Amino acid sequence: MQEYADAVRRHVCSVCIDGEFSPDGEFVRCGLPSGRSCPVESYLPEVVEIVERIESPWMEDYVSELRRTVCSHCAQTPEGVCELRIKAECSLDTYFMLVAEAVEEVRDRRRSANFIHSH
Repeated sequence: MQEYADAVRRHVCSVCIDGEFSPDGEFVRCGLPSGRSCPVESYLPEVVEIVERIESPWMEDYVSELRRTVCSHCAQTPEGVCELRIKAECSLDTYFMLVAEAVEEVRDRRRSANFIHSH
């Protein structure tokens, strides 16, 4: 999972509005308020599983599965309304496309390495 977390930091944390950066623009740490955890980090194993399982040219297919398997277990109303998502305060929702790209980057790199080692 560390390889995925590193890729996410490069793709997502480096552009996240909650990130704290050094004067030269390098990502330093997550700046979420105390007591709040980053859903990208919290649900990374589930997101990796979604992205690796679904093969679709449509992002909507990935987002539907995200809503069904992750968002349904997160803090939302019984009607399925997520206050954080509505306020654009859910980094997993906001940056899901970048998270998926990071996961695909690792998956593709692993597939290439496995192909090279098997031949």
